[in-house]
Formats: sequence, C-alpha cells, structure tokens
Amino acid sequence: MISLAADMLEDARRHALEEYPYECCGIIIGKPDTDAEDILFRCTNIQNQLHEKDPKMFVRDARTAFYIDPKELMGILREADQKKLAIKLFYHSHPDHDAYFSDEDKAMALFDGQPTYPEARYLVISVYNGEIRDQAFFEWNPGTESFEKWD
Repeated sequence: MISLAADMLEDARRHALEEYPYECCGIIIGKPDTDAEDILFRCTNIQNQLHEKDPKMFVRDARTAFYIDPKELMGILREADQKKLAIKLFYHSHPDHDAYFSDEDKAMALFDGQPTYPEARYLVISVYNGEIRDQAFFEWNPGTESFEKWD
C-alpha cells in the first residue's frame, strides 16, 4: 500500500482540467510509506509535436494519447535518485473517455512484457466537457501479470 498526499491528487485533477481537451500527464515521487515528501511533476505531453512530425508512426494526437517529454522524465528520475525517492504514481487524463487502463497505457507501462516501474501505481482521470467525471487507480499484479484496478 502506498500513501499519497490528497493535495497532490487534487493538483493532478486540476492539471487534467487545465489541459482539456488534450491529455495531461505527470508523475508523483516520494517515499512509499508516507506522503510527507511527495513531489508532483506536471509533465509536458509532446504527443501533438510527435504526431505533427510523423503521423504514420504517431497516429494519435494529444486528444487520445500522451508522451512524456523524455528530457523531463530523465530529470525527474535523476531528482528521485538524488533525493532517494521512488516513483509512486504516473497519472494522465482521458478527455471525453472513461477512466480505464487502455491497451496503449499498458503498452507504455511495459518493457518486454514486464512493468518498467513495478512499484508505481497509475491514475487515469476521466474528463468530459471540461469536468472530472471519474478517476481510477491501477497497479501491476505479478500473479496475473496484468494491471488491475486498485481501490
């Protein structure tokens, strides 16, 4: 079980509303057993730029996909390592779609069939017409080798 600061989750939800109608994305780092040192990073979704440069490879735009800027991701990983913190949560929004862990979400969270960050949880925030409709948390279950909804 991980502990997450309520204000961090509220900031993730605000981020989803601010980026609507595009997907937002972000990361929360901290210590797994406490929320006292949680840090939220609002990441840049570069999916529109990727789609514009190469629409055959990046078929979706930011209304239905996200891609965290790799430089930002590397900076967050360095900061987490320096402060001896873990990635606790990846979050993103689903504009005008429900809060589910899509096949695309699963593919991005896996490397060679295994989770890239096995201890991290995932939050999907559903936004319809500029309002939060739902949210759902997912985590890796090594027994079923799948991402399952976490209550």
